[in-house]
Amino acid sequence: MLLRAVLDFGLIAPVESNFEFMSCRGRQATWDSRFALKGSLPHYAPDRAFDTEHIRLEISVDLRRERFRGHCRTRLRAITDGVREMTFDAVNFKITGVRWNGKKSPYRYNDGKITVETKSPVKEGNRVEVDIFYEVVKPKLGLYFIRPSRAYPKNPTQVWTQGEDEYSRYWFPCFDAPHDRTTTEVVATVPFGFTAVSNGRLLRSSHNPRRKTSTFHWRQDIPHATYLVTLTVGRFSVIRDSWKGKPVLYYCEKGREGDARRAFSKTPLMLEFFSKNIGTSYPYAKYAQIAAADFIYGGMENTSATTQTDGALLDKRASLDYSSDELVAHELAHQWFGDYLTCKDWSHAWLNESFATYFDALFKRHDKGRDEFLLALRVNADAYLSEDKDHYRRSIVTKVFKRPTDLFDRHLYEKGSLVLHMLHQFLGEKLFWKGISTYVRKNRGKAVETLDLINALEEATGRNLRRFFDQWVFGAGHPEFRVRSWWDARKKEICLRVTQIHAVNNETGLFTVDTEFLFRTGKGEKREKVRIDKKSHLFRFRLDSEPALVLFDPDHALLKKLDFPKPEFQWLLQLEKDQNPLGRIDAAQALGKLGSSKAVEALRHALLSDKFWAVRAEAARALGSLASEEGSEILLHSLDILEHPKVRRAVYAALKSFRGRRMYGEIEKRFRKEASYFAEAEGLRALGALNPHKAPEVLRAALKTDSWNDVLRSAALEGFAATKGRQWIPLLLAHTRPGHSQKLRMAAIRCLAAFEGAPEIQPRLIELANDPYLLVQIAAVRVLHQTGDERAVPALKKLMAGDRDGRLKRLAEEAVEKITKNFE
Repeated sequence: MLLRAVLDFGLIAPVESNFEFMSCRGRQATWDSRFALKGSLPHYAPDRAFDTEHIRLEISVDLRRERFRGHCRTRLRAITDGVREMTFDAVNFKITGVRWNGKKSPYRYNDGKITVETKSPVKEGNRVEVDIFYEVVKPKLGLYFIRPSRAYPKNPTQVWTQGEDEYSRYWFPCFDAPHDRTTTEVVATVPFGFTAVSNGRLLRSSHNPRRKTSTFHWRQDIPHATYLVTLTVGRFSVIRDSWKGKPVLYYCEKGREGDARRAFSKTPLMLEFFSKNIGTSYPYAKYAQIAAADFIYGGMENTSATTQTDGALLDKRASLDYSSDELVAHELAHQWFGDYLTCKDWSHAWLNESFATYFDALFKRHDKGRDEFLLALRVNADAYLSEDKDHYRRSIVTKVFKRPTDLFDRHLYEKGSLVLHMLHQFLGEKLFWKGISTYVRKNRGKAVETLDLINALEEATGRNLRRFFDQWVFGAGHPEFRVRSWWDARKKEICLRVTQIHAVNNETGLFTVDTEFLFRTGKGEKREKVRIDKKSHLFRFRLDSEPALVLFDPDHALLKKLDFPKPEFQWLLQLEKDQNPLGRIDAAQALGKLGSSKAVEALRHALLSDKFWAVRAEAARALGSLASEEGSEILLHSLDILEHPKVRRAVYAALKSFRGRRMYGEIEKRFRKEASYFAEAEGLRALGALNPHKAPEVLRAALKTDSWNDVLRSAALEGFAATKGRQWIPLLLAHTRPGHSQKLRMAAIRCLAAFEGAPEIQPRLIELANDPYLLVQIAAVRVLHQTGDERAVPALKKLMAGDRDGRLKRLAEEAVEKITKNFE
């Protein structure tokens, strides 16, 4: 599940917790109490009396009344002797009948569980069938009805499910835990003209002219977890592709076929890349991607039938400098890591999400090259480091949490991907892929925990990886290094003092890492390998002359923070000569802080001629930070000659630093000509920041302009917010109302945070915290958290209880914790 598009765990909410856990080697550790919210407990996979072998689910969908009738037949095998009852998770059902082996059976239904009783004990290994007949009306979670409404008359009519993490129980009775794997059938009856898509093979479809219905019968023959069972219904067009004879299908609303091709067309290339490198071919009968309206995540990796947000569909202009490849690759990688191999319990969810995040970056390396891959890793590192600094620190694997959704954060996605990259660098290309192949082959079709990964890697490589996993997966945090260097002319030695400066405690210890120094002298480059395993080291290396450049971890393989000041001449050489784009980005940032004439000239050269767009964009940002006339002239000139849309975006953003009528006029005459939505949007934001009196006329015009995912209207609202004029608060409030696109409403809510203290904002945010659309609720709660007004507490407390999405509950709880601590 890709959450990055809709989650930002950047909030601080300290709470108390006293729990501890043990790593695989028994080292005691603690975690930041801000993560383990009050009331958090250790979680373990629940016991099972039966093993689920097969689920046949017959669903009849009533779109008009937003209800469905279900008949769930579950075949079970007794795990031990003497079992007398079976308990299913099932929330808010109207039960109309229960049968055990075809006969009416007594049952109890309370607290979201159906307990079916046997007339006689079941012997170990014996199989039984349980039939549950039920009805659900307007489900609160698990299954969602999307329909046209007065505010949204153009909405498509769709139904889609969302089972992760524990929401399948809201639409069919099941043992709703990831370690119970089963084959499944879904037989869905829908109104004529609609298509129903589910897991596995389509066995048959039929039509009933009298009832004006269609029925679709899907079967998934490889066992999978119940949270991966899916049903999506809509008036879909289907675009047919293939890979090695297997159907590769893209479903979208009619009229968006071209947008779907632009979004999903690389899927066969990804199937080939993952199958070849993982060493296990894509295992399922087909692979489908269904574009769902108002989907509440980026995507969800339901087995063989991924649900994607329809926001990923791309028009021609959006595709100039935006790609859905990362989303597509992430969800496809889950078909191995998450679906074929599934975490045994949610504490090991990194085996799903960290793998999918790293493997989507690996496909980017294959498809777009090393520089794009390294940039993706830097973006991941920045996201994790921000959460670690501003929110909380935890180990990647921890059993102590309040609800499973708490774990789906920057540690699980981004940090975990970087840990896998360090493992990749430590083992090397050949052994890494051998280890991954062994892990998948030995555990395919199983529920796994981290120890299964460790054992497979050690078996394949002969390496003892326990320390690596102890410090990076079962431990928390990352190293922070201070490096100082000097030249000993008498001995012709470069001296380097490396110190681990992070706080050492039960949570984060000293790290043991292998890395390198790179030295550049008149005779070329020389590398020296080192091991850091103490608080402080003094390294000395003999060189032919004093180096013009010294790099620590030149390949940027380590997840770390680094304090390594250098003289200007070294930063200049690093920006020009470093073969790693991350080193050049670091140099651009450093030179932007120095601001000398040499620094400005080097940044100008990088902006205009560096081979990688991200370095040019960083140079633009550095020039903007200088706020000098020379910098502004360089940036304006670059708009006349540079074509890359992502660089142009960065230039417009940098120009916001410069004041004056001339700058406003220069941007105004250029931004409308941009081929890119996003570059034009940055121009709008810049205008709002530069001239609060003149910009509103242009921004109002932009509010009338259609664009992909309302990029331009959202930028216009941000432009109004940038003016800081309170007269625009009514305009922003108006755009939070239903009728505007959900993306525009969320943008308006975010903009309101710029006017903290305005009395008319708080009541509206409290209303929006109960909006029908989940992501609008989440946006409102974030701003309520930020503003910290105690009037919001009663409304926020209501969001902490009942049948609500776990993300919303956590955000509300964090907000209440912060607000109450502040006013107490």
